Amino acid sequence: MDCLARRLAPVVFASVLVACGESSVSVDAGVGVESSDAMFSEPVYFASSSSTGEAPAGTPKYSFAEPPEGGASSIAQESKYSFAEMPAVGVSSSSYSADPMPNNGVPYIRIVAEDATVLTRTDSLEKPEYIGCTIEVAGNGKYTDIPLRAAKIKQRGNSTRLWYDKKPYRIKFQEKTEMLGLAANKDWVLLANFRDPTNLMNALAFDIAREMGNFNFVNANRFVEVEINGDYKGLYQLTEQIEQAENRVNVAADGVLLSLDQDDGPELSPDAADNFWSATYKLPVAVKYPKTLAEGDLERIRTDFKRLEDAIATADYDAVQALLDVRTFMDFLILQEITRNVELEAPRSMYLHKASAEGKYVFGPVWDFDGGFGYSWNEETKEYFGSQSWILGSTNPSGSPFNCTADKKNDWGMCTAGTSGGRGGFGGFGANAWDGSGASGFFTNLFSNAQFLADYKARWAELAPKLSALVSERLNVYLTENAVAMANDAARWPWPESKNNTGKNSAAAAQDLEMWMQKRISDYGAVVDGYY
Repeated sequence: MDCLARRLAPVVFASVLVACGESSVSVDAGVGVESSDAMFSEPVYFASSSSTGEAPAGTPKYSFAEPPEGGASSIAQESKYSFAEMPAVGVSSSSYSADPMPNNGVPYIRIVAEDATVLTRTDSLEKPEYIGCTIEVAGNGKYTDIPLRAAKIKQRGNSTRLWYDKKPYRIKFQEKTEMLGLAANKDWVLLANFRDPTNLMNALAFDIAREMGNFNFVNANRFVEVEINGDYKGLYQLTEQIEQAENRVNVAADGVLLSLDQDDGPELSPDAADNFWSATYKLPVAVKYPKTLAEGDLERIRTDFKRLEDAIATADYDAVQALLDVRTFMDFLILQEITRNVELEAPRSMYLHKASAEGKYVFGPVWDFDGGFGYSWNEETKEYFGSQSWILGSTNPSGSPFNCTADKKNDWGMCTAGTSGGRGGFGGFGANAWDGSGASGFFTNLFSNAQFLADYKARWAELAPKLSALVSERLNVYLTENAVAMANDAARWPWPESKNNTGKNSAAAAQDLEMWMQKRISDYGAVVDGYY
């Protein structure tokens, strides 16, 4: 039975027997909580005094988890039913009450995990594993509450997970769950946005993509406060996991979802059966869907992707248009450029998909923008809103692309040097790493085609006035709605002083972000006009 016991009125009791492991706890006095879901054959009891002995055969087993200091304890049934936990806060011999979740103007998510230490580790490069948990959500007047539900949780991501104490998480419910007005799904993501001084960069980029109107799926933004095992974790951005699903990246069984990502593919897992280096531009490609590849599928996908690469490499616009939704490609490039997302150069977190085998490639969903916005990668001091250099170049994007040919690959198949001087790339890691010399020709070579160039200029002229207004409007809304939670987050995760920053002040940083973005949008008009 998958349902969880609901917390109802307290029941004072004199004696009851439950098993903890192989022993029993005989409770002399305490408080019980009735379950109207009939998950438990009798109430769950929280003891004020007990003794230990052998449990009779057939006694349901429960585990008792000691709370962290100031946190919540829990009793979890270990057998007979599926995993579930019942947080107990403020239990005494005369009353039972759960601490109400705070209302700071945003939803509040309370998570009780089997082992919270697993969720704070920074010492492992291995992919994190899920652990059991329960999740409860207070919509706080903005969205429908979600009562206590069984789920799993793990750390996610790359740089934020490995470099910073505020961790990003992925959660998976046992059943599809509507989250804060978003379509039901089991999988959800909590973005930490730790090094982002505004907390808003990913949200703003998603909003721009949504305003563009051509992407098949754009992630939603729900700002929430999160607590894990009694420890306040700060302000997070709840959003959808990028995956194949009807209400997410909706591709058919014969479609594909691909990720171009230096950190998720052949570089780190060269023997895996779900990734490859592309044939023409040597891009790191990971197949995110299908999740299971039959024999021959990987080669079929590689060959099909090469058709697109070759059409781009020859700048055959008619051939490209037959294979690629060019309008989303232009919007994708414009978004990367106006946010100065240098992840395009690696590349990292660049997605595209085909709805079916006979369909066209479509760029998106867009993802991961906290390495953009003029971030200083070389200093690691959380400095943003600096460089205004152009990822695609300032005159002719196709004139000096980073084409990774065989002579520029190291022993691990990794690109090591570009064909021209850098345009503000973040640099590599180690002597053999790529030196950040601009975006791959996969993203730039079409600019050598006169018709594509004309279409790109026309698209920018159409978008520019909308984007300028959108930036101001969305930042103002987010600052108003999240002011208290942002202050709480800054108190929980204070920054050390650095060259240009004296701590995390989201309101001040958002003002800097708006000024930087408005200048970039304005300046890009002249840059695009000068493309040849």
